[in-house]
Amino acid sequence: MNDLIVPVYLNQRMVFDLLAMLQGGISTVTAVTKQDGGESGSVGTASASLGLSEALSSLFKIGLKAEVETSDKSSTNNSIQEERVHTPASLFYQLRTTLSEKKLLQQIDEGSHINAGQIVEFTVKLKRNPIIEIMDTMTEMMSMAVLFEDKSPNNGKGGKAGKGKPNENVQLKKQMEEFSQALKSGNTVDLTASDLPSGHKAVITVESLYLNDPVMSDLVDGEFKVVGKVVRSISDASESINLIRKTALSRMPSHILEQVFQQFAALGTTQGFDIPELTMEIEGPAIQILPIAIYA
Repeated sequence: MNDLIVPVYLNQRMVFDLLAMLQGGISTVTAVTKQDGGESGSVGTASASLGLSEALSSLFKIGLKAEVETSDKSSTNNSIQEERVHTPASLFYQLRTTLSEKKLLQQIDEGSHINAGQIVEFTVKLKRNPIIEIMDTMTEMMSMAVLFEDKSPNNGKGGKAGKGKPNENVQLKKQMEEFSQALKSGNTVDLTASDLPSGHKAVITVESLYLNDPVMSDLVDGEFKVVGKVVRSISDASESINLIRKTALSRMPSHILEQVFQQFAALGTTQGFDIPELTMEIEGPAIQILPIAIYA
């Protein structure tokens, strides 16, 4: 629990709310006062002289001198006041420690039984929503195809047959981009994980606003710790979590969607592209998580 953390996703609103609930309010600025004690001393010297007369003093003078050291010590206190400001990451560190001390943070281990409503922590390798991954891959592939065809010899004096292909590919690319945007509608994105110690799969719904990198290049395929609240728990394969549940496409018949995605995937395979496996639903045992933080 004392390890330093580097968040790549941090839902600050949830951190503030939970800390305020646990501590009866939250202070983001802490005043710290320090006092230093010291002593100061002074040394005094007393002297006397005995002589003849002023007239003869320049010729002969007897001097008597005594040094008397007196010490006058006084104590001083220096007061220094600092203000320490908490960052969102330091507040999450404090929240995680408080949750652990109050036994409100459950570590997911082998054989763990997970219920909706629990706050859990686990270590996994994260992947993007496979459907969005397919569409993004296909869109990039079509962009490259259009780029190369625009420079191909057939676009010159090669006749009418070659002129139609670039227009068809541009249209197909546009359709793919619109389809991909429909999948990404809203301000949340699903991440998936399949190797939880308890044997569960996980669907982790992140808010784009709190991502360190909107493209998620620093988050995908790495091993991270996730702290979040379980909003759904499925114990067996009789139920599943739909990866397009947030979009209007979820109302379309599943067999039509599968045909569309399979056609896109087949097109990419013929061009030699490595297309991710099509997965539209995550079958149980699985959990759906609203993450508070994802960190390394």
